[in-house]
Amino acid sequence: MKSTLTVLLIVLVSVQGFQIDMFSKHHIPNRNIMEIMMQIESQLASGGPFDTINTMLQGFRTSVTSEQIAHDDLFARQKNECDSETAFRRGQIQDASKILSASTNQLNLCSFQRQKAKAEFGMTEDQLTMNQQHLSLIQEVRKTEQENFNKMAVIFQDALRVIDESVYLAKKFSVGDASLIELADATGQMMQHSVSLKRTGQYAAVLASLARISLAEQVSSADVERLIQLLQTLRNNIEDSYNQFTAENNQAIVLYNNQKERIDKNIARLEKSKTRLEDQITDLNGCVATQTAISQAASNKKQRNQKLLDDATALCTTFNSEYENASAARRQELVLLSEVERLVEKRQNEIK
Repeated sequence: MKSTLTVLLIVLVSVQGFQIDMFSKHHIPNRNIMEIMMQIESQLASGGPFDTINTMLQGFRTSVTSEQIAHDDLFARQKNECDSETAFRRGQIQDASKILSASTNQLNLCSFQRQKAKAEFGMTEDQLTMNQQHLSLIQEVRKTEQENFNKMAVIFQDALRVIDESVYLAKKFSVGDASLIELADATGQMMQHSVSLKRTGQYAAVLASLARISLAEQVSSADVERLIQLLQTLRNNIEDSYNQFTAENNQAIVLYNNQKERIDKNIARLEKSKTRLEDQITDLNGCVATQTAISQAASNKKQRNQKLLDDATALCTTFNSEYENASAARRQELVLLSEVERLVEKRQNEIK
């Protein structure tokens, strides 16, 4: 029996390093089967009672069994916690992924719409500037045209006045109530008007008639009557020209007003579009900022929970590895313990 226990001790020594390493890693209390074996060997050598030996063996078995039960309970709690933590973190990652996907899509949409609105805003500004410049141009042209009309209208009116005065003087001259000097004064003014109005051809016959009368030694009533007819014809021509000039100016005013009204409507429409686009761009800037913040927060949440999930997975893997290794070590202890109990029982039967 002694030699059998000695051989078993040698076997135990060969696995002792493994057991010590396993026990130290998995929180096995100060329990050493080698010491139990040595105590049993000592009891057998000194003839100690088998009850003491059996009590020692039973105590060792109870210690191993109780420790396994406690570890089973601890591992069950750890597994529940691991499963709960894993499910929670995966749920958080899934929620963050959904939010990230939705916010990214919305961010891309807002960014595209903002880019489109900015491009449209730029074109609207260009068109608005062009219409404003066009309005300024036609206003300047109309101002120049109106100033020219006003100037020419004064000349036309003065020309008609001089012609009327000349007719009046010619009639008075025919009855001896006016002199050639007075008619000569009218001649000078008509010559100026002919140049200013660019109608020298229309004035030529009147001026020639006045020249002949002023040079003649004796003026007949027929010459004066001829002059009066020429003056009336000239007046009719100048008046027609003045009326045509006035009508053209009135037509230009109508065209200007129509064009101005059309441009004013374009400017009002473009300014309204510009305001709308400014508001739209402001809203889209807010959308981009909000969705960027949401995307960043969701990304951070996803990364944070992924790290926590990885840490939990690693820790739970460690728990599982520790449980399996410790359980295997305790099973090994029980195998060895059973062999010792068998040998002790055999020795006890031999003594009986």
